Amino acid sequence: MKKLTTLTIIAAMALSAQVSAGPAEKLERLNNRLGAAESRAAWAQGSRADRLEDRIDRREDVLDRREDRRDRAVTRGPRDLAEDRWDRAENRRDRAENRRDRAADLDI
Repeated sequence: MKKLTTLTIIAAMALSAQVSAGPAEKLERLNNRLGAAESRAAWAQGSRADRLEDRIDRREDVLDRREDRRDRAVTRGPRDLAEDRWDRAENRRDRAENRRDRAADLDI
């Protein structure tokens, strides 16, 4: 029993945050990697990879809006409310950044 408990604790600690992250967080991490590659000039604006990044951005925006709706439906105190506001503000900034990026693609 002691060995099983120890193995369970080690396995729980070994779990990465990626596994326990929700769909929006997973897409955000992928998007951050793609954005970093784009900033290093791995591909050009308007290229196929850039369009793929745009599709991921759009999907992430949809998932963020859904998550916002679920979060607003349940409030468990002032900290939860503050976190919901922080997340909504972050999502608005992300959507604005995505719109600027799409506009830059059109200006090529």
